[in-house]
Amino acid sequence: IAEEVREHIAALGVRSLDELISRVDLLERIPGQTPRQERLDLSPILSEQGLAADAPQYCTQASNPPFDKGELAEAMVATTLPAIEAKSGGRFGFEVRNYNRSIGARLAGEIARRHGNHGMVGAPLEILLRGTAGQSFGAWNVGGLNLNLVGDANDYVGKGMAGGCIVIRPPDDIGYVARDTAIIGNTCLYGATGGTLYAAGRAGERFAVRNSGATAVIEGAGDHCCEYMTDGVVIVLGRTGVNFGAGMTGGFAYVLDVDRDFVDRYNHELIDIHRIAPENMEAHLHHLRSLVMQHVEATGSEWGELILDDYRTFLPKFWLVKPKAAELGSLIESLRQAA
Repeated sequence: IAEEVREHIAALGVRSLDELISRVDLLERIPGQTPRQERLDLSPILSEQGLAADAPQYCTQASNPPFDKGELAEAMVATTLPAIEAKSGGRFGFEVRNYNRSIGARLAGEIARRHGNHGMVGAPLEILLRGTAGQSFGAWNVGGLNLNLVGDANDYVGKGMAGGCIVIRPPDDIGYVARDTAIIGNTCLYGATGGTLYAAGRAGERFAVRNSGATAVIEGAGDHCCEYMTDGVVIVLGRTGVNFGAGMTGGFAYVLDVDRDFVDRYNHELIDIHRIAPENMEAHLHHLRSLVMQHVEATGSEWGELILDDYRTFLPKFWLVKPKAAELGSLIESLRQAA
């Protein structure tokens, strides 16, 4: 490939790729093959008008220094390291901003290095945060690390998490309806293998994509929820976007369908949906209720509490979502064994 590249640029009269950058004069415009392509005007892209002869043709710095220096992450490690090393756990509080990315990942690394992914489950770190977290909040979280955020978070919450618990809830003095408002961003729980996530609000698109074992409760989701999911449990206490469960091959989900339009929103190719009937799905009935109770206890969700208070009315509006290849009886049996 390198030899061919050298031959091509030599034919253009250029000695190196650096000299080739921005040489729009070497580009040849060809006529379009369709009327739409023929109307495309490329002259603004190919024009060199107004450029100084000595203007830089490409980036002159190797990289831009990151805005986030990781200072909060390092401060969190410095504060909690004695508790990690002593395996004693404890409660610690911090303020977080949207430029603080991958918060929790450094702590998870320190715990895993000393005690493994689940070595501090018996004496967990309780991290209390307030504000808006940047991308990848709680990434690679491990057992024994519980992150409780009052505020909201950006994309990739819980990415690759193996254990522990992430709780995200809005402040007490909000002027909006939490269940109708996004509280976490896109592609959360991407590739997670364990742990739990409770979020008192809506998630963005591709929630729990490639989830392989985490349990989550949210109050709404965008398009492609549970995409390529292979294991775990997801509860959506509200409206979802389209293409729910595309590529889903394992695990299962419960979806509250108040508007009765979920049948038009899930992917019919790979998943089935079933109503949760007390007479033949008692295990799922109790499992669903227990997870909603944990969600309410963790987040103080008013919507979750309303569902529990009138559970008999809301239960017929839930769908159980499972891959077509999974037998309903085996799901129920696995729940009984877990209990």
